[in-house]
Amino acid sequence: MGNIENMEWKEFEENVRETLEIEDHIAINKDDVLENTEYWSSMHALLIMALAESEYDISLTGEELRNSKTLRDLFDLFQSKAG
Repeated sequence: MGNIENMEWKEFEENVRETLEIEDHIAINKDDVLENTEYWSSMHALLIMALAESEYDISLTGEELRNSKTLRDLFDLFQSKAG
């Protein structure tokens, strides 16, 4: 279980990699636009919503996810919801 208040990028990235089944050798750039990557789809968005709920006990809306264009945006969203 992650504690979002003290979460660091590395932990968040590991959780996202596991959730989206992104292999370790694939580089993730925090600022890549998610829609332009091979590891993002509407199904992946649902998986991220489930990750937020199960690991961090926060709820995300579809609109919040649509407004999160990059992994950095998602990370910031998770942190803002926990605060």
